[in-house]
Amino acid sequence: MNTRTNILVGLSVAVLTLTSVIAAPAYAAGGIQTRSAQRLVLIGKDAKLGINDNGAPGSSAGDVRTLALTLTTTSGTVVGTVDIVQTLTDEGAVDRAVKTLVISLPKGTISGMGVATFADFSNPASRPNDKTEQLAIVGGTGKYRGASGFIDIEVLPDFGSRWRISLDG
Repeated sequence: MNTRTNILVGLSVAVLTLTSVIAAPAYAAGGIQTRSAQRLVLIGKDAKLGINDNGAPGSSAGDVRTLALTLTTTSGTVVGTVDIVQTLTDEGAVDRAVKTLVISLPKGTISGMGVATFADFSNPASRPNDKTEQLAIVGGTGKYRGASGFIDIEVLPDFGSRWRISLDG
């Protein structure tokens, strides 16, 4: 081999070595790749509902529904709360609202977001049209910092709900 070839081979080896040294710890320290997936099943109850009818009377864009629930285990032990804000973005045959929520648990919070539809958003008795809603987990704090995954919320009688929280591993 000539000198020029030796230099190019040496540089290539150096670049590959440096790339491996730099990338390996970043991949191993990714956090999310090393955590195991977690699933929580909770029951929402004791609903406190608020409705702000903004603009025209009845359902209209900008109306806001708030909901606070106590969260329990399936055996009834209180473990946290959830605070929900829904803002109506489109009214019509089906009222569509953006839903944001924060689940507060002893070791941190889980934040979620999605879309819900209602037959009549401004009616306090109206529940989401879907018997089970699915929302994205968009973050969290404490133990749930950087959380991702999804939340299935099943509508139950008397403003109750079953929450299946699936955190990515």
